[in-house]
Amino acid sequence: MFRSLGYVIWKRPKTTALVLALLVLIGAGVGLYVYVFQQWDAARTAVKEGRPAEARAGLVLCLSVWPYSVPVHILAARRARMMGDFAGAEAQLQRCLRLQKGASADVQIEFLLMRVQRGEVDDVAEELFQHVQNKSSESTLITETMARAYMDKLRYGPALQCLDRWIEASPEEAKPHHWRGWVLERLDETDAAIEDYRRALELDPGLIAVRLRMAELMLEKANPPDALVYLEPLSKQFPDHPEVIALLGRCRFLQGQTEEAGRLMEAAVKQRPEDGPLLNTLAKLNLGDGKAVEAEQWARQALKADSTDAEAENILAASLRSQGRLKEADAAQEQHEKDMVLLRKVNRMLGEDADPKHPTRNASDFYEVGAIFLRGGQDRQAEYWLNRALALDPGHRPTLQALAEYYEGKGDAGKAAAYRQRIAGADGKAIVR
Repeated sequence: MFRSLGYVIWKRPKTTALVLALLVLIGAGVGLYVYVFQQWDAARTAVKEGRPAEARAGLVLCLSVWPYSVPVHILAARRARMMGDFAGAEAQLQRCLRLQKGASADVQIEFLLMRVQRGEVDDVAEELFQHVQNKSSESTLITETMARAYMDKLRYGPALQCLDRWIEASPEEAKPHHWRGWVLERLDETDAAIEDYRRALELDPGLIAVRLRMAELMLEKANPPDALVYLEPLSKQFPDHPEVIALLGRCRFLQGQTEEAGRLMEAAVKQRPEDGPLLNTLAKLNLGDGKAVEAEQWARQALKADSTDAEAENILAASLRSQGRLKEADAAQEQHEKDMVLLRKVNRMLGEDADPKHPTRNASDFYEVGAIFLRGGQDRQAEYWLNRALALDPGHRPTLQALAEYYEGKGDAGKAAAYRQRIAGADGKAIVR
């Protein structure tokens, strides 16, 4: 056989060279095609798992190899949308419209999800839910995107509705249980939240953020043994992780091991200088040791991070009282009581906003929610709630004033001036009336 093959190569060298070259090209082509498919799968996985930046290189290759593929352009649009590149997303979707000579359901959904991310979730919710009702293959994507938008705006009721549908569509997925636990916590349904977190960990034991939150919830319940169930494995896995060290320090404090608690927390606070619960625990530790001045410093640092931190206000009052500074202590205690009333009101309003039977419809109520978020440094949420107040009453003076001062503080003179003009206009209308 080999002798015959050698004879052919010797007798017809040009033909043999051509065949070999052809085989090499075929092999290279097959190899390239396999590689492109691998890049396509990797890009789809990255986008699905919320890692759009990692999908860029693979999608660039796929678009160059398959320039007329609608699924590739849709995925590229999705990636751009997730990155906040709405112009890029729209360009890809417009390409799909030209290729298909119209809009498929998948393209329509992606256009709608882009509107969700732009803040128009209420305008497109009904249409998107219809796709979910019709068992769209993109039901999980729809409910996840909508849930994220509602959670970002602290719209807990609609967020729960989306998360319930997400879990119904994908019962073995951990993320919606994690997110629903987060929402339930904010509705003061802590036990239900814990059940969702536990289910999330059953489905994905590698969710470090959920393990950390479970440890913290056990500490909030003053239950160090259950906290250690989560903390000890984390401490072995991440011995230098500042959040793990902080939680372990708080746990040792509750166990009465104050010396080790102080060592751990003082090490952690260098990397977590705005961790309110950590700062408050350090303040309590120092107050218990008779170090009222140090306790005051830690409490003030916590209030600098969040001026609405009620526990820090309470500790501050106690530390001032221990130093004999009674007038300052009384003022701090009075502020604490005012903030507690306001926080309870805000929580009540957020809960009512989550319940369709008790919707909040008063601009002043929305203003109060926005104002307390401004005080707490949560600017994005504050803007959302203040704008909801203006949607109900465009001339609501306290809201206009708050937004003018907010933009002045940000150095945005143009926006600040626009709100000042609206205040003047509202005052002028009031005089005419």
